[in-house]
Parts: sequence; structure tokens; C-alpha cells
Amino acid sequence: MKIRAALIGMMMTPLAWAAPIQDLQQVGSGEMRWWHFELYHAALYSESGTFEPSNWPQALQITYSRDIAAEDLIDATDEQWEHLDVSREQRQQWLQELQQLWPDVQEGDQLTLLVESDGSHQFFHNGQVLGTVNDQQFASAFLDIWLSERSSEPELRQQLIGLNK
Repeated sequence: MKIRAALIGMMMTPLAWAAPIQDLQQVGSGEMRWWHFELYHAALYSESGTFEPSNWPQALQITYSRDIAAEDLIDATDEQWEHLDVSREQRQQWLQELQQLWPDVQEGDQLTLLVESDGSHQFFHNGQVLGTVNDQQFASAFLDIWLSERSSEPELRQQLIGLNK
């Protein structure tokens, strides 16, 4: 019986990898570069394949092009939220939770934020659940880094929301 359960678990593993975006359609995608170095490739997904702010479900999937320490991901997220005028107190609360969730990433790794139709969310690392930040405002604020009209990367935003196909 234990062998059967193990085999079923092994057969289901590929499904877990596909789970974050399997029912969604790609809206758009683009690369984030720093100078001439590609840092990551990002793709936005929605149920309809079109971008409608706060119309869930949506997923943002980032595929890293280089190794990046979790601490550097946290620092970059903080800088982006500061750019978007998220209060220092709120940033610190969310960043503390992200420090518990996010791993160091290696070239080829994927981090995905999936926002469900009810607004709940989960982070995935290479298709495996990492967890969630315990705040209903978090998902919108996190996606705003890329999707807000005030994003620090307007060209990438245009690509993600499907305006530069």
C-alpha cells in the first residue's frame, strides 16, 4: 500500500509543477535587464488572456537568468515599493514575511505569484508551494511593481499587459 501511494505521488509531481498557471492564458511577457545583463524573464497570465487590473485570477511568473540571493530580491522589492509610495511600515511588514518565504534563486528557477479568483494568493518556487503573505492588500501591491502605471519599468509593463505584442 505504501509503494502504491509513493508511485501515485511521483506520478502527480509534474501536475504540481504546472499547477500555478495551467488554467490561465498568457497576457504578455518581457525581459528585465540591468545594463546589458538579463536578470529575468517575466510573464503575466490571466483567465481571459487580457489584462484587467484586479480581475482575478492572475499570475506573474518570473524565470531567473542568473543566480540571485533572496536578500537581493527582498532589497529590490523594497526599492520598488518605495518608488510606488508604499509606506515604510507596510513595506517592513511584508518584507519580513517574504524573507521567510523566498529562497535564493538559481539560473532557470521560477518564482510565481498566483492570485486566485477570490483574491487569495500563493507563491510558488519551481512549481512547488512556498506560502502566502498574510494580508489581502499584498497581491495587488506586489503586482503593482510591474503592472502599475507608475512602474519603474514602463517598457516591461507594456510588454506584460500585452500592449507590445
